Amino acid sequence: AITYGSVSYGSAAFGAAPIVRTRLRLTRRGRFVIAALVALPLVIALIGLALNGGGAVAGSTAAPVTVTVESGQSLWSLAEQLARQPALLDELGRLGGESGPETGVQEEFEALPDASAVRKHFRRIMFRLQAESVCLQWPVFHTLQKVSLLADSAVAACARLAAAAHGFPRCGLMTVALGRLGMMEFDLGSDADLVFILPDELAPDLPRWTRVAESIVALLASHTSDGTLFSVDTRLAPEGRSGPLVQTETACREYFRSRAEAWEGLAWMKARAVAGPVERATALLEELQQIDWRRYGQSARSRTQLREMRLRLERELGAEQPLKAGPGGWYDIDFALTWLRLRGAGLFFRVLNTPARISVLEQMGHLDSAQARFLLDAATFYRALDHALRVITGQAPAALPRSPRQLRLLESLLRRWAPPHLCDQPLEEELAQIRTRTREFFDDLFTRPSA
Repeated sequence: AITYGSVSYGSAAFGAAPIVRTRLRLTRRGRFVIAALVALPLVIALIGLALNGGGAVAGSTAAPVTVTVESGQSLWSLAEQLARQPALLDELGRLGGESGPETGVQEEFEALPDASAVRKHFRRIMFRLQAESVCLQWPVFHTLQKVSLLADSAVAACARLAAAAHGFPRCGLMTVALGRLGMMEFDLGSDADLVFILPDELAPDLPRWTRVAESIVALLASHTSDGTLFSVDTRLAPEGRSGPLVQTETACREYFRSRAEAWEGLAWMKARAVAGPVERATALLEELQQIDWRRYGQSARSRTQLREMRLRLERELGAEQPLKAGPGGWYDIDFALTWLRLRGAGLFFRVLNTPARISVLEQMGHLDSAQARFLLDAATFYRALDHALRVITGQAPAALPRSPRQLRLLESLLRRWAPPHLCDQPLEEELAQIRTRTREFFDDLFTRPSA
């Protein structure tokens, strides 16, 4: 249940307890199961994992922790990867170590010679991050940040390879991420929303740079014998599908000054430069945000348009994707936070994940402390639930599973990533409570008279 008297956690810690680093040791039971998975990939059995708490941190006295997935409760995404690539077992021995996106992975990707090496390296690290998420009980926003940094490195590596293939010594093309990657909440099975912007002085070479952008998309999204990295969506670029794949800086400015709609201003509030000349791209994004603020930030009509867009998504997708688009779902939180940021967009900030957005909006006075605590609770619950569903199925979730066994596994995983006060009643009851409170907040924000 949600309480606000004594339970509080700050965005700096991503809403959860400190991380205890441990190393992983497979039990005899676990080795048997993994051998069965390799021999018969379609057999969905159990995975038994034991974590040895003495190896990761000098002087650690943490007791061993056991994680068990019972018969019929498959962690499909991890099991499937082990079945296809038994060599990934080596990665399990590195759980809790210091290797990871924050400790040199970008440099590792910069040294990779070709796309095949990039894909293999990405899959190894992604597997380890997801296993650590389950076994080490990382806070969910911590996991999403690490996965986002991994995806950043993959995009930058593909940009480097694509530019070199077309005769450029370095990639001068600015690659901007929006959506989940832009807000540092990328996850297993996420699509990357990417936009390509060319510095004005490189405009004479626009056709060649367009071919570079096409190659970047192909390197990231193509299905190969080495697997794929992730899908790419470029429809959030100015003009969408009808526009060019690569836009110049001047073209972007002109589009947002004169033709961009309010929902596009909302989408670009979650934009972040990930490859190419990053500092220059970041300066352009700040400039575009100021344009959005002048056009939409103080407009009551823009608030009405955003509310109508949110409700249209609910009508069109709510029944199919209730956790995301249904009443009180994730979109209510996202639209509310983005509108509040758009309204106060005179302040540009680069850290765009949800806990940071909530913290900044509270400091700006757009949220009171009770509202900020509730939104952090609701956001943590939804992201933890979404992450658990992705780990179980390997896919982007649409709704809760119907199987009682799958629901029990889902609740077990959720308890690893959400605060205890969000897991003290049956999952469906907790979800109903959060959806009701979230919709109440959304309705109050979008219908009350403007200040």
